[in-house]
Amino acid sequence: MSKMFKSAWLITLTMMLLLTACSGGNNGSKNAAGAGNENSATATNDSSKGSGEGAEQEIVELDLFVNMAWWPLKNWSGKVTEEITKKTGVKLNVQVAADDKQLPLLIASGDLPDLVYTATDLTRMADSGVSYPFGELIGKYAPDFEISQERIGVNTMADGNFYTVRNAFSTEQEWKDNPKAIPGANGLTLRQDIMEELGNPELNNLEDLISVLGTVKEKYTDMVPLVWDKDQIGQHLRINFGLKKSKGFVDIDGSARYYLKDENYLDYYLYMNRLYREGYMIGENFTFKDAQQDDQYVLNGQAFAHGGGAADTTNPQLEELGKPFKMKQVTKLLSDKAGIPMGGSGWAGMYITKNNKNPEASIKFLQYMYSEEGQKLGLYGIEGEDWEWNEAEKYPVMKYDFNNTELQTQMGSVWWGLIGSSGVNEALQRYSPDSEMTQWGLAAREALEFNPALGLVTTEPDTEEQTIEAQIENMVTTEELKIYMAASEEEAKAQYDALLQKAESLGLAKLEAWATAKYKEYQKNF
Repeated sequence: MSKMFKSAWLITLTMMLLLTACSGGNNGSKNAAGAGNENSATATNDSSKGSGEGAEQEIVELDLFVNMAWWPLKNWSGKVTEEITKKTGVKLNVQVAADDKQLPLLIASGDLPDLVYTATDLTRMADSGVSYPFGELIGKYAPDFEISQERIGVNTMADGNFYTVRNAFSTEQEWKDNPKAIPGANGLTLRQDIMEELGNPELNNLEDLISVLGTVKEKYTDMVPLVWDKDQIGQHLRINFGLKKSKGFVDIDGSARYYLKDENYLDYYLYMNRLYREGYMIGENFTFKDAQQDDQYVLNGQAFAHGGGAADTTNPQLEELGKPFKMKQVTKLLSDKAGIPMGGSGWAGMYITKNNKNPEASIKFLQYMYSEEGQKLGLYGIEGEDWEWNEAEKYPVMKYDFNNTELQTQMGSVWWGLIGSSGVNEALQRYSPDSEMTQWGLAAREALEFNPALGLVTTEPDTEEQTIEAQIENMVTTEELKIYMAASEEEAKAQYDALLQKAESLGLAKLEAWATAKYKEYQKNF
């Protein structure tokens, strides 16, 4: 379905062209369906230009299914999306998934829309019977669409095709080339006024943190020393222990081992158990029903430390509530074991399905969205109006409150950039010289660890390996609590050993053997 997009002066221009055509035998018309006809995009180089602002163009409407129930933009609205349509000639009719069961049903029924954006079901979508291989469409419709070999490599499937280029991926060199790129790193905030009352005690390592929490528990008996975001329990500490969270594999003596076998995991569990046993965190934290309960503890002044907190977003709320205190970000790593595994292949990807009614417009739309211009438009907004590029320091200077998610949604910005954005471009928008989270992010950069071959080791749907992994994950969510809440350190160690034994009984050895074979196979590409 399409419609003509015209403005008054364009109508005038068209009439002039028609008159010229009548006299000269050349109608001068353009093929409007080819979005971004003059683009030459790469995932890392800005060689793309729009398809000619001001030229009359036919708007191609494509149906997009977003397989994320939390997706903030429910329709293609806002100045950024309008600018993207102006640049590409493509408008998206957005449908956001109701739950994670919807996409598998659509795939099974064959009732897929033109485009699918998903972070799960990647392998199901990467099937020549379900989606078009990018290489096929690029060769036919967009031969100037250049994608770096690194990105092709990490997205190539067993059949030799790549069906998407996942966002959030950047090479180690790209991270090194962009020192202002701030990685996503779960933070920790503390009550600034209480720290001052305590004489700003040293906080240089994890033992210092224990000491501060202990003092707070002793002097402020009505206060919870530490409260966690329900979805990020322990995550700031995992960073300080250099650990993966919840899924995946680690390299142990050249083999791919389940992440819980990392030599630092027991130390992390014992630290968390100590926090619980000594009353620095509460059992109720494990029963929170939503992600606002921890915020309420902080906003009401009931908690001293906030695991997962960001002072940049919490302090404006405290000010609005008229609270006489602020939160202060912990801006340094607290352990020489700290590490942030960067995975290997990116996160979500856009797929052009075999039901797509205009593959040419679709691949050219993605060509623009993967270009530097398209990425920055989607992530940051309109250049000059919403942001300026700091050429000396290589980062975007925002002209709006980047932490205002409601404003971003109104603009149609940020999330749409995820359609084709690199990890570095996503990370550059987090840099703000006056931000406490930036100071923490710069410290966290020092802990980045890269192993793309290991990050590529992921189980595939409907396989025995995925079944084993899912059973182990389900088991860990309940058994882990027994470690956190154990009555003694000895009991915590015993519960950790029991957890690993249960994982073995569910087929962990078989899963690790498969993962190690895949790991060694992928290592040949790097």
